[in-house]
Amino acid sequence: MKKLNVLFITTSHDTLGSTGEKTGVWLEELAGPYYTFKDAGANVTIASPKGGPVPLDPKSEEEDWQTEHTQRFYKDDTATEAIKDTLNISEIKPEDYDVLFFPGGHGPMWDMGDNDEIAKIVKAFDGKQKPIGLVCHGVAALKGIKNDDGTMFVKGKQVTSFTNSEEDAVQLTDVVPFLLETELINEGGVYTKAEDWNEYVVLDGNLVTGQNPQSSVKAAEKLLEMTSLN
Repeated sequence: MKKLNVLFITTSHDTLGSTGEKTGVWLEELAGPYYTFKDAGANVTIASPKGGPVPLDPKSEEEDWQTEHTQRFYKDDTATEAIKDTLNISEIKPEDYDVLFFPGGHGPMWDMGDNDEIAKIVKAFDGKQKPIGLVCHGVAALKGIKNDDGTMFVKGKQVTSFTNSEEDAVQLTDVVPFLLETELINEGGVYTKAEDWNEYVVLDGNLVTGQNPQSSVKAAEKLLEMTSLN
């Protein structure tokens, strides 16, 4: 049986606005889905806007945020090597992959939205009705994408993301370049959410969005259910 090929696109951005602090991808949102797919027998390829090493959000490496997945990731040479040398998204051929997944962390707020290369990849997957998943701030990848008829990609679609109240809770409302919940609503998305930090995943056709780090594994499981590896 042919192995499922999953493409992860992570952020390359490592600076948290003008705070002087570092950011990047949130480790659990990378590690949890990574092992959800790997344990199902899938191949996972990791790419990023700049290629090369992926910055990990230092906060996601703090003890309070560790999970069985993050601990496994640290001990996994294949996984740790993969994030040191990611493909540049310009090298990606969407036809080579079956599933597309965007983990979060605050980094995507600066380099995922209004990104022509990402828009091309998302539209290529969507055109073939291949599963597309995004969690937390990874949903920023949908910002600015337009359908061929000029309408916004998220218009009329059921979506969720890291919420305005969660952004407030981590005291970054005035740091991020835009508020993701507000942006998705402004682009016509049918936005719903759960209470802060609760697992919440929304499905709309081949599109799966998750609200926060707590939703990352569930989002990956839903993507798997859409494939032959469920």
